[in-house]
Amino acid sequence: MTLPRQNVLWTLGLLVALVLSLLVFPGSSFAQDNSQGRYRPEGRQIGIASGREFDERIYEVRTYEPDVNLDEFAGAMVFYPLTLSFDPPNGAVAFVPGYRAPAAAYEWWGPALASLGYSVFILETNSPTDSLAARADALVAAVDFIKSENQNADAPVNNKIDPDKIAIMGHSMGGGASLAAAAELGDSIKAVVPLALYCCEPGQSFTGDYSNVSAPALIIASATDEVAAPAEHAKLVYDSVGSNKIYMEFSEGDHAFPTNSGTEKATLGRFVLAFLKVNLDNQSNLAGLIAEPSSDYADKFSSYETSF
Repeated sequence: MTLPRQNVLWTLGLLVALVLSLLVFPGSSFAQDNSQGRYRPEGRQIGIASGREFDERIYEVRTYEPDVNLDEFAGAMVFYPLTLSFDPPNGAVAFVPGYRAPAAAYEWWGPALASLGYSVFILETNSPTDSLAARADALVAAVDFIKSENQNADAPVNNKIDPDKIAIMGHSMGGGASLAAAAELGDSIKAVVPLALYCCEPGQSFTGDYSNVSAPALIIASATDEVAAPAEHAKLVYDSVGSNKIYMEFSEGDHAFPTNSGTEKATLGRFVLAFLKVNLDNQSNLAGLIAEPSSDYADKFSSYETSF
């Protein structure tokens, strides 16, 4: 029996893809093909929707778990875009969880950001109760780790990351840590995104000054956050940051709104992706999207301030 020509071609193509994957990652069991939905699908859908709106290229997404032998953090979930050999390197994002939260609580961010070209390193802290200072140290170390993975011949992201296009993010105490890390990292990063940030170590009040943060900052809060009320945390910290900053306050949402359980992930992902595209990739055509919310989004925010 003779197989139809299209079936033969499909089979040959599949074999070629398999051989190429073995050549690229010989003996690598940690690189996972997630095209069949092994990551959270809503993150992927958010990335695709934003890419279509921004008229940006949309990438397939893969994941792997690197070997991390560092004192500052225990591990990482990595999501990365599947690129071609001749594609230029893309940007990268390091994300640190909030107090008592595991990396898996933020899994949707991986496919959302990687769909538009970013390698996303969601950190696993040494302990769920790590201090703000320890989380800041983890982000500082993560920036160097991202650069080392880019030079690691056995890593799927080898030579795929532009070391001059790195951003850091964090939630809750991790959000406070992201600004502390940004102050230390200076020009080593191109953007910082604190989410529902908790300003300080537990029980302390903010008396600091982040006027020396040079990276553009997108500080996102919720007016109904009862754990980190904006007046005592996000807005107070925002006012201490120098220039190049945006304050976005959702009208509704509890402290967990940036996690997998958040109800405004599509809006949140859209604004963060636009912010990253402007500041990591110099896509100035998208600057208007983050300068102020359009009428389609205005009712979602109780406050929106910019200083550029």
